[in-house]
Amino acid sequence: MRSQQTAPAQSDFPASPARPGSPVEPDARDPLHLSEFQLDELSRKLLGRVIRLLRAELRLDRERIGRLRDNRR
Repeated sequence: MRSQQTAPAQSDFPASPARPGSPVEPDARDPLHLSEFQLDELSRKLLGRVIRLLRAELRLDRERIGRLRDNRR
């Protein structure tokens, strides 16, 4: 029986040096270091995607129970 060797997992983030006392540069992808404008922009992008997913899920649920038309509107 052969033993399988797997490649080490590669991360998208670069390895940070572990030197005590050295200043740490904030990563552009770190949400703690985003500006208020960047957070607002990101939330708008995510909200649009979430709304589309919710609408699709609600439509599937209505199809599943046989009430494709929403008469409450």
